[in-house]
Amino acid sequence: MKPFHVRAPGRICLFGEHSDYIGLDVIPAAIDLNIEIIAHPRDDSIVTVDYQDLNETDEFTLKKLIQYRNNRDYMRSAFNVIAREGIRINCGFDLIVKGDIPIAGGLSSSSALSIAAVMTAAYAAGKQLSREQLVRMAHKVEVVEFGESGGMQDHFASAYGGIIHLDLGNDYRVTKLPAKLGKLVIGDSGEKKEDTVGDIRYIKTTVEAEYQKISWKIKSFDRRTTPLNEVYSLQRNRPDKNRKMAEATLRIRDLTSRAHNLLSKEKIDPKQVGAALKEHHEILRDGLNRSTPKIERMIEAAYQGGALGCKINGSGRGGTMMAYCNGWEREVASAIVRAGGTAYIVDRGRRATLSEIKK
Repeated sequence: MKPFHVRAPGRICLFGEHSDYIGLDVIPAAIDLNIEIIAHPRDDSIVTVDYQDLNETDEFTLKKLIQYRNNRDYMRSAFNVIAREGIRINCGFDLIVKGDIPIAGGLSSSSALSIAAVMTAAYAAGKQLSREQLVRMAHKVEVVEFGESGGMQDHFASAYGGIIHLDLGNDYRVTKLPAKLGKLVIGDSGEKKEDTVGDIRYIKTTVEAEYQKISWKIKSFDRRTTPLNEVYSLQRNRPDKNRKMAEATLRIRDLTSRAHNLLSKEKIDPKQVGAALKEHHEILRDGLNRSTPKIERMIEAAYQGGALGCKINGSGRGGTMMAYCNGWEREVASAIVRAGGTAYIVDRGRRATLSEIKK
């Protein structure tokens, strides 16, 4: 077997943040920041891993179940998942892992790594996976294997590339969206999230419990279709924090539906898209408490620099924000830097790929 190279993109969630793991639709987009794996075959059953960006190394054997060093040991997990699928790998590898996706920034560096790791392990076994098989295995690698909460939107976005709509009413039906958004600006606050997995678990369990309470009063309640006004009508007084969170997810549901219409044609209305992103952030900030003072300063600076719409990325409470600029990317990036962030100008990402390395 020849040496090979795997590349998997990160992603942003344009619309539907905190929606897929509660069964609501999402619109993610791959970006041109990537995780890469360079693989060189060996004559034994040993796998060595050089995590260049982390200054870490690892080594394990493929002849038995691989023990995990921690709860996010995704490379080892990928080889275990592949083995459980009955796919046999006949040789070891020296792997180099590197990338330019900010870690723990809401840009799905871990999901990109999981996609790349599954592609690496499957190709090492001579197995061709469909895009859907790749996504479902990568979800097992990152989420199921470690008993964590989380959906599959990140994996779909990385595997398929571009902008996609995920319809969760049909078990993740994927539709490519033709909208031409142009470049975006990512602003990294440098604020490390304390517990991304715990945040997702908290939101999911809280919202699911509130949906149950709502269904006691609205017998026909369906999180995907029940009008928001019916839910609002249950509250005579100001809603408590938990009900406010559930209502926020339904507001995001309706916004995502409107955004789907906006992005379903190649030529878009920049002002409408910007306004929708702004609304999304306000729901995440006020309804789900996802923002931070520094993120808010960066967003305000981005608007002063010419952005049409901004929102926080990922689980929130730190990490990154994004700005849709429609031609003002450099000015917005400079404004974010002046506000204390690190700025990346990104374009639409291509789907995950694997290619042999030619000597």
